[in-house]
Amino acid sequence: MRAARGVLVVVVLGLTALGMMGCGSDKGGKGPGKSKKPRRVEAVAAEKSRVVEYLETTGDVVAVNTVTLQAMVEGPISFCPWREGDRVERAGEKLIEINRPLYRQEVAAAEAALEVAKAKLADLKAGARPEEIAQAKESVRHFEDCTDFAKADLDRIRALVKSGSLPAETVEKARVSYVKCHTQFGAAKERLAMLEAGPTKTEIGVAQAAVDEAAAKGDVAQAKLDECLLKAPFAGVITQVSVRPGDLATPRAPLLKMMDPSSLVVRAGLPESCAADIRKGTEAIVRLDAYPRKTFRAKIDRVHPRLEWDSRTRIIEVKVIEPTELIPHLFARISVQGRVVDDAVMVPDVAIITTPRGHKVVYVVKDGKASMRKVTIGLEQGQHVQITDGLRAGEMVVIAGNLNLKDGAKVRLSRAATRATKKASEGNEQ
Repeated sequence: MRAARGVLVVVVLGLTALGMMGCGSDKGGKGPGKSKKPRRVEAVAAEKSRVVEYLETTGDVVAVNTVTLQAMVEGPISFCPWREGDRVERAGEKLIEINRPLYRQEVAAAEAALEVAKAKLADLKAGARPEEIAQAKESVRHFEDCTDFAKADLDRIRALVKSGSLPAETVEKARVSYVKCHTQFGAAKERLAMLEAGPTKTEIGVAQAAVDEAAAKGDVAQAKLDECLLKAPFAGVITQVSVRPGDLATPRAPLLKMMDPSSLVVRAGLPESCAADIRKGTEAIVRLDAYPRKTFRAKIDRVHPRLEWDSRTRIIEVKVIEPTELIPHLFARISVQGRVVDDAVMVPDVAIITTPRGHKVVYVVKDGKASMRKVTIGLEQGQHVQITDGLRAGEMVVIAGNLNLKDGAKVRLSRAATRATKKASEGNEQ
């Protein structure tokens, strides 16, 4: 009996141990019919939206229209009332004058010579005065009478010599007197004819040439005097004054600088990668440290035709549209509008994962599973990225829980993501 009881106890203990082992195996082990629970993730639908690329750069405010006035002649400064910041109201306004009395005297002498030449030309064109013509006619009559008398006297003497009353040499003296009177008579007639006909074209041309020569000499003298007077090439603001009245100006020495405030622009450089896409008239946004917490609308006013060798950038000039007081050399931050995509497929940037090989991937949720997609990204806007290839609008992409997620793994969306999935599917069906 005792032996039978012992055997019974051993059998019961063995069965109990086997039962406990079986229960422990079911709780801790993985039976053939068991599987992993779906991983909880958050996802959003890829949406189409308009994307505007902005290129960020920095630059300076510069005045395009600036000028440095330099002396052309040597002499003391007699006029220079300007100070930095003074405004020149109009172009041609007197800025600086250099005192050179010798140049003024040369101008006066040239003007007098010109007046003399003009008077001679006018007198020549006016022709002979009536008094001169009357005098010439009287001279003609005088020499005509003289010639007639000399001819009669010559004939009388010839007759007397022939009769022997006078010696032969008296004839020669009478003939000489006649020839002289006849010659003077001819000259008087020619002078009268010239006075009545007036000046010739040659005489007028010579007189006109004398006037032109005097005028040219006057222009030269005036040009030398003009070099002593410096005028404003445009209306603007004085930015630097290097001399005061009484200082000695020397040739090519800088005297004064000025700028045109209306020509102030923001000059900056854009990288070579986007140099070909920049166009005149493109919109931009300017921020200036002198005006904190303010932004100014602007447009590209000029694009330089080449790249800078040292920086490999293309220079642009941005014109601020909004009225504001700009100061040269202000530091500026510029946002230039680049490419624009009206129907870009956008996803949050947290959905993008970079693989060890450098590929960009996202996980798309479909039928309760996560499918890994290789994608190509484009523009960035805020915290969203454009997908140019590998994804369609409306597909659900994982934005939380995508780290260490495997391709094909079962996933379970949050309630909000589930509702978004239903709306996206309903929209696709419609």
